[in-house]
Amino acid sequence: MRVRRRPSWPPLWGLIVAALLAVAIPAYAASGGGKAGTATAKAAAAPLANLLPANIRKAGSLVIATDASYPPCEYFPKAGGSMVGFEPDLWNAMGALLGVKIKAVNTSFDGLIPGVQSGRYPIAMECISDSLAREAQVSFVDFVYDNEGVYLLKKNASTITTNPLSLCGKTAAAQTGLDFVGMITNTLDPHCKKAGKPPIQLSQFPSESAVLLALYTGRVDFSLDDLAALAYLERSAPQPVLLRTDPLLPKLYLGIVLNKASTQLAKAMLAADKELVANGTYARVLAKWKISALALTTPGINLAKSNPLPIPKP
Repeated sequence: MRVRRRPSWPPLWGLIVAALLAVAIPAYAASGGGKAGTATAKAAAAPLANLLPANIRKAGSLVIATDASYPPCEYFPKAGGSMVGFEPDLWNAMGALLGVKIKAVNTSFDGLIPGVQSGRYPIAMECISDSLAREAQVSFVDFVYDNEGVYLLKKNASTITTNPLSLCGKTAAAQTGLDFVGMITNTLDPHCKKAGKPPIQLSQFPSESAVLLALYTGRVDFSLDDLAALAYLERSAPQPVLLRTDPLLPKLYLGIVLNKASTQLAKAMLAADKELVANGTYARVLAKWKISALALTTPGINLAKSNPLPIPKP
C-alpha cells in the first residue's frame, strides 16, 4: 500500500505562515469568524435572545405545533408546498428577533392544547381563541382579535339575514373542538328557543374542509367562520358565498398557547410581539393578509381574564 506523503514546508516559509496566523486568527474571531464569533454576531442581530429560556437559546430553534388547514392563519396552498399564512409570517419574524429558527410541526387541531400541556410542544398556534376555560389548562400570549360571522351560500341570502332568529330551524356544520360548536349550542340555539322558534340542527365534522364540503354540497344551511378567513373563502369557494355579521357572535382574542409553567417563554414571546408592533412589521403582515381591522396593538398574557371582551347574551 502506498502512502502519499504531505510535502514539507521550507523552514523560512513556515515561520512566515506562523507569524501571519498569529495575527489573523484573533482578528478573525473578533470580526465574527468561528463559532464564538458567529454566536456573538447572532446575539447582536437578535436583541431579545436573552429573554428566552437557556435550553431554547442553546438549541437555537423553537418548535411550534399547528394545524395548517385553516387559511389565512396557516395552510398549504398546494400539496408538497410550503406552509403560508399570517401566523407563519409573524412567528418567523418573532423567531428572528429572538435569535432562533422556528420549526413548525403540523398535527391535528385537537392535539394542540394537550400537546402543550404534556410538554410535547413548547408552543402551539393555529388562530386559537383565548377563553377562561382554556386558561385553566394553558397560558395565552394574545396578539390579534377575531370576529365571527355566519357563512352561507349566496343563493340562501334571502333566508339567512343579520337577524339571529333567521338561523332558527336551519341546519349548521361546525368542526369538533372549535368554539363555533359552543357559539351555536350555547348562544344561537338558546336564542331561538327563547323566542319560541325551532332549534338549530347542528352536525359536527372532524375538519374545516369537511365543514365546508357539507356547506357547499347543500347538506347544511350555514356554518360559522372568522371574518379573517372571508377573503380566502370568497376566492376559493366553488360557488358564490357570503359572510353575515351577527350581533350574538362574540369578538375574541387569538393567542400563542404555552404551558402554564412556561412563564419565561411567554414573556419572551410577548416582548417579541410588542417589538413587531413597534417596528411596523405587525401592521405590514396584517395588511398583506387583509386583516388589518383585527389588529391588537396592546398584546398581553391571558387577556380573556385580565381584560375580558363583552360576551353577547341570547
